Amino acid sequence: MKKVRQANLELLRIITMLMIVTIHMANHGDLITFAKQGTVSYYIVWILFGMGFGSITIYLLISSYFLIDAKFSLWKIAKMGGQVFFYAFGITALFWTFTDVEHELKTMVFSVLPIASDFYWFVSMYVGMYLLSPILNKLIRAMTKRQLECAMALSFLLVSVWPNIIYYSSALNTAGGVSISWFLTVYLFGAYMKLYYKPDGHFGKKLLWAIGASLLIPLSRFVIEALLQTPLGKISILDDLMWGYSVFFSYSSILSSLSAILWFIAFLNLEIKPGKAANMINKVAGAAFGVYLIHDHLYIRETLWDKVCAYNWLDKWYLLPACIGTVIVIYTVCTLMELLRQKLFTPIDNNEKLRGFFLKIDDKLRKMWRG
Repeated sequence: MKKVRQANLELLRIITMLMIVTIHMANHGDLITFAKQGTVSYYIVWILFGMGFGSITIYLLISSYFLIDAKFSLWKIAKMGGQVFFYAFGITALFWTFTDVEHELKTMVFSVLPIASDFYWFVSMYVGMYLLSPILNKLIRAMTKRQLECAMALSFLLVSVWPNIIYYSSALNTAGGVSISWFLTVYLFGAYMKLYYKPDGHFGKKLLWAIGASLLIPLSRFVIEALLQTPLGKISILDDLMWGYSVFFSYSSILSSLSAILWFIAFLNLEIKPGKAANMINKVAGAAFGVYLIHDHLYIRETLWDKVCAYNWLDKWYLLPACIGTVIVIYTVCTLMELLRQKLFTPIDNNEKLRGFFLKIDDKLRKMWRG
């Protein structure tokens, strides 16, 4: 049976991937590197960069929201693996053939084994989360609402609050959200939303709260910078507040988490009726993962942002529209490429023999699971 997509969450998926492209432009495009502190450009760049830090968590919330009711499928992993391999190895092979990039064996090996080698860190973590999802679902379903809330609170305290409050400690080494511990924590929140949250339809008000929470992330950096300019800045331990981009600039920070949850709640309250608009949203959103795999490939990343030279827009009146326009163009081009790939792979994706092979393995695994 074909999966029915919820257009409201699929629209959020699109917005989330636009955030991710924006983060990559600000970071890999050297905007945050060359923006001079105190200038208008500096604040524009860091606001664009900071507001998107909830994007990874939003994406995970969408996934876990559906996975709590989903049946485990190796076929899904196989299709994802095929898509990841197509771009990781395919783009690498093209660059090796038609450009003068260094032919480093390590890069080729990683592109042939992209999930195992962490070629795309998000994919490796996501697959780990998906493989653990049957166990998580079993545990979550066995809990009462109060027990699940306690599990969420404890996980969040250990993985998000602790590293933010005791910021000078390595804590549980959660790597700012680039870790399976954060993915599993978010899974609890997404599952809780599916099981217990009841939308009230007040989308606009909740969206304003989400935008406000997102603005707190860059604001936190500006406040810390101002704090360090005072006599308090002489306290050496406070220097660690600016570790990385600053203490709240991580995927698992308190502010990023708050932002992500509020965005997710807002779009749960958005109603998009079935029709042409919903179908278009679902189609575009179905290519969002491909947008990530294309634009953040090692070679594409290096070439793309070197050609764009976004840092040349700093201190220009058109900085903001140029950033927005560039993100939209990149997203559109990558979407069209992914939709073309999907069309080419349709015979494989619809191959009943291949799908049946994985379904048989799934049946054997379920028998093992049941003892």
